[in-house]
Amino acid sequence: MENQRVRISKTMLKTGLLKLLREKPLNQITVYELCKVSEINRTTFYKYYGSQEELLCEIEADFLRQLDEELKQVITQSDNALPLVLQHLYDQRELFCLLVRSAPMQEFSAHLFAIPSVGIIFQNMLDESSYSETEVKYIRQFVFQGTFSVLYDWLNSDDPEPVEKIADVLGLLKSKL
Repeated sequence: MENQRVRISKTMLKTGLLKLLREKPLNQITVYELCKVSEINRTTFYKYYGSQEELLCEIEADFLRQLDEELKQVITQSDNALPLVLQHLYDQRELFCLLVRSAPMQEFSAHLFAIPSVGIIFQNMLDESSYSETEVKYIRQFVFQGTFSVLYDWLNSDDPEPVEKIADVLGLLKSKL
């Protein structure tokens, strides 16, 4: 377990990186600039991280871990957890969109759908008994990537539709599979 000083330093660096990501892409952010905005010494940065990309990966992992923890509780209490997943993503939409824009989109979507609780929710979208193993593999990939595209478009919108509307759209897609 990290001590409080380490947690504070890492939190300051994460906050600084997210602030800079609102202004420009990751590949244009220098360690010097990040440390200045975060009010952290470069030596401290390098004590915990090898690069800005490594720090971004930790921010993503924190986001996905928190999502998984919240969803584990929801799944056990509800048959239809999709609206709760969508609500969580809606509540965290700025961070979600920053992560999508900053990380390779394919990697982020793969990480998102690899979360056990998210996988359970979306795994139930397809009646696998109706398809061959190969068909299931490609249909699942299509569903995941299509769903991710819908989520990103929705959350990146200036005026996102209500959670219930997106849940209905995804439910409609499920009924067609």
